[in-house]
Amino acid sequence: MNRFEQFHESQRELHMLMVGAVESIASPHLFQHSAATRRRILAHVMHRHGFLDLLYLLDAQGVQLGDNVVCRRLRGARGGDGVDRSHRPYFRLARSANGPIVTEPYLSLATSRFCVTVAIPIYSNTGELLGVLVGDSELDRALSLLQEDDTRRSFEPFFKAFYALFSCGLLLVSASLGLHGFVALRGLWHWQSPLSDFTTPFQATILFTLALAVFDLAKTILEEEVLLRKDVRRHSSTRRTLTRFIAAIAIAVSIEGLMLVFKFALDHPEELWLAVLLLLATAMLLAALAVYVYFGAKAERILTEQRRQNLSRSGSPSTQTK
Repeated sequence: MNRFEQFHESQRELHMLMVGAVESIASPHLFQHSAATRRRILAHVMHRHGFLDLLYLLDAQGVQLGDNVVCRRLRGARGGDGVDRSHRPYFRLARSANGPIVTEPYLSLATSRFCVTVAIPIYSNTGELLGVLVGDSELDRALSLLQEDDTRRSFEPFFKAFYALFSCGLLLVSASLGLHGFVALRGLWHWQSPLSDFTTPFQATILFTLALAVFDLAKTILEEEVLLRKDVRRHSSTRRTLTRFIAAIAIAVSIEGLMLVFKFALDHPEELWLAVLLLLATAMLLAALAVYVYFGAKAERILTEQRRQNLSRSGSPSTQTK
């Protein structure tokens, strides 16, 4: 499940998280303080809620009051005082809304990552719009906090580094096997080798097959664990990874079984049944994998549909697209 599906699944909880983080300071008194005092108030909220990236205040015309209050991760996003943000969709939506709004995910100009924005209109006692309090949060960080996954997420760089290291080791093994396969090919053209001797081609084929299988295994680990963004809470991620691993193994074993069929047929026909058993075992492995994939996907569809029905019955806050 990608991050947009996670957003829509957790939309109600995310709305509560974002609004609850900044709503306590969204009062008319905020405009009565000096710029330095306002900044200290916003910085205190930023310090308490680590998932927030930016906090700033707009006046009734959409002009920013004071510089951005940023987290430690965004040293380069300071500034912003006096910038006209009246054209931004979140300001127009908040100005016409009766309460806080949370945007759909969008690509942030400050972080170049997907984020969501909470915008809370602030009114005077007479109902006059004084301004809008705005807060940004990286989407992945907010979702991890909601799903209590922030601790595991902090270890992801270390996990990826180990997977990358061992993938490189497997690639070196694959290259070594391939090199030995090319060396074995030299015996094919040796003038003293009888044409009836199939040892050399079989040896080269086995080496190349193992090299290809190891390479495919390393490629799968690198793609699944390092390059791709995985949702460990979804069975589909595990199912995809397991399918790729089993498929790589099945291909390698099938080729080896085919080689044994030819070898035993030429040299030891009485042992041909061993090669047949190996091919049958590979077929059974593929059949078991197909059953696992089918029932796994069916079960996940049922769970997803039930989750959507529960969300539709409970209702979700209205959000707007930025």
